[in-house]
Amino acid sequence: MFVKSLTVTDFRNLHALELQFGSSVNVFFGRNGSGKTNLLEAIFTLCLGRSQRGAPDGVLINIDAEYYRLKGVLGSNGDEIELAVAYQKGGRKKISLNSVPIRAAELYEQMSLVAAGPEDSEILSGPPSARRLFLDLYLSQLSQTYLADLSDYQKALTQKNAALRREMDPTPFNPLLVSIGSKIMTERASFLERLANEATRFYGEVSDGETLRVQYLPRVPVEAGESDVGAVAEAFANALERIAPREEAAQTSLVGPHRDEVQFDIGGLPARTHGSQGQWRSAAISLKLAVYELLKEKRKVAPIMLLDEIFAELDNERAGRLVERFFEADQLFLTTAVTPPESLLGNARRFRIDRGEVVEAV
Repeated sequence: MFVKSLTVTDFRNLHALELQFGSSVNVFFGRNGSGKTNLLEAIFTLCLGRSQRGAPDGVLINIDAEYYRLKGVLGSNGDEIELAVAYQKGGRKKISLNSVPIRAAELYEQMSLVAAGPEDSEILSGPPSARRLFLDLYLSQLSQTYLADLSDYQKALTQKNAALRREMDPTPFNPLLVSIGSKIMTERASFLERLANEATRFYGEVSDGETLRVQYLPRVPVEAGESDVGAVAEAFANALERIAPREEAAQTSLVGPHRDEVQFDIGGLPARTHGSQGQWRSAAISLKLAVYELLKEKRKVAPIMLLDEIFAELDNERAGRLVERFFEADQLFLTTAVTPPESLLGNARRFRIDRGEVVEAV
């Protein structure tokens, strides 16, 4: 799977672009703030209908515009498809596949891509919401049911929280939360178990033997390694019953997958409090490489890979080890303010970007 072309209208600082990409490596050189990250965000939004950084659509519109529009042609297994994503202030997002309107969820069935960038350090060092965003973004590409369950759970959670704020009985929403939430937690546990095996191996290679440990910490107290949906549902229901007085006092839901946490340990110590910038970046990239492998195995198609300034804060030795892994990607988009390893540039198409303008370098 690869992106052949991209047309951008008023997406962040990218006013009007028409670009043709190579099917292998595409490198974008430019100073910080030139629009490199925005370009990768545009590709991600085209393919999955949302920003990999969790930004709302209103923020993606250029400050002087009323809407943004993205259009692209992609190739997959010898076929071509045309995608378009548009959003107008105060309106609803419109997505089409080959000129036929579709739901955002359908993109996850069609597309597969992985993005890595400086913001990924938040997965290791930031709040729990950053780790849940990571889980949701990539597990939704692996499971056709996960995204639907996540949407249904959020709707039920919103209704329960509204009841709590109005001091109404919230318990009618609990059975639905338990039914859907237990499936979400079970899928997260399974995903993280598989992810941990791959990420630990990659991190050991990148960091010359340093250890990475990944541990799922659901807010619902379940036995370690528990994967039976029924057992998780029972534990969830019991937890809701126990915590009900506290939820009524706080006027918000305090237990469930929306409160889940993931703990990362590097060298036997919590990464969030003891990790360095270089360790966070190396571990985050290892996680994304692990996701890449899981997606490739599951979808039988190599995902598109978007790498934003991944060589910043990495020493030459770690950067060199990462380069070896990048060659496995079918199509790679790389942004950099510095010269990347020469081995990445051999067959690359090179572009210069400045103030939102992009030109191909000869």
